[in-house]
Amino acid sequence: MELRVSVLLSLQRALWDLVGPNLRGVTATFDYPVVTARFLFENDPTEDDLEDVSLAETHVIADFLEDVTVDFTPVWAPVSGSRELLPGEHWVFLRKEP
Repeated sequence: MELRVSVLLSLQRALWDLVGPNLRGVTATFDYPVVTARFLFENDPTEDDLEDVSLAETHVIADFLEDVTVDFTPVWAPVSGSRELLPGEHWVFLRKEP
């Protein structure tokens, strides 16, 4: 299976039961052998938010062989700012906002 598809499916499954009200969106990049994700939070991420990011990262790591590096980053992205993709990123999750 293509890396892009594998990463997106893995991340979507990793997010099950981890999407809280503070999470605005999740982006991913996949450039073998590195998979990165940004978790965009409306408010400064809480300890629970950070734990959820770490848990999602652990789930994704478990889906790939040791030669793939996985790195997830929580980011404060207040609603007053836009949700922009960085070069090479793809949306994995995006909540509805006015």
